[in-house]
Amino acid sequence: MSELTAPIRRTLPLRQENTPPYYNLILAGTMGVGKREVAQQIAEHFSAPLRDLDAEIEASEGMPPLEVRDLFGEARLTSLESELCRELALQRSAVILASASVMLNEANRARLLETGTVLVLTTALNETLRRLHEALGAAFHTERARSIEIARLKREWKVRALPGLAHLDTTLLTPDQVVAEAIAFWQTMPEV
Repeated sequence: MSELTAPIRRTLPLRQENTPPYYNLILAGTMGVGKREVAQQIAEHFSAPLRDLDAEIEASEGMPPLEVRDLFGEARLTSLESELCRELALQRSAVILASASVMLNEANRARLLETGTVLVLTTALNETLRRLHEALGAAFHTERARSIEIARLKREWKVRALPGLAHLDTTLLTPDQVVAEAIAFWQTMPEV
């Protein structure tokens, strides 16, 4: 009879620095935090696929998600977002850009969390309003446009209170610092 030996340990190969983790990074947050630019830079850094839910809805419907909501109602937009989240449940090693409204839907949030880790980008309210003013330009001074955007911001702001999601305050960070922090977060999170 042969002697019993210690169990064989299977080790995974070390991941290259520029290879994305197997699980997804889901970037979420309110408008004005710079999610799209951060997501693009992270995807480029790893040569990883970038899936932008708002852009995909706009491509399939021929109009931005906010127009879908205005013309066809919240139920239609929620249905489109849910379809995309089901599709993204099959994606791996991707950077997924999701608006705060997508994350506020419990079913969508659960689906995305099954495939990766969520990082909510935040900023101080005064900085969000400053960026909103900068983005809207003269339209910010019309009461209707401003009230529509403030109402949207109030709705999206609820993402900050969702339990169990990591947050990164971008208020005092440069875009490069935000990208570096998000990459470090993605690489150090345990796989789901």
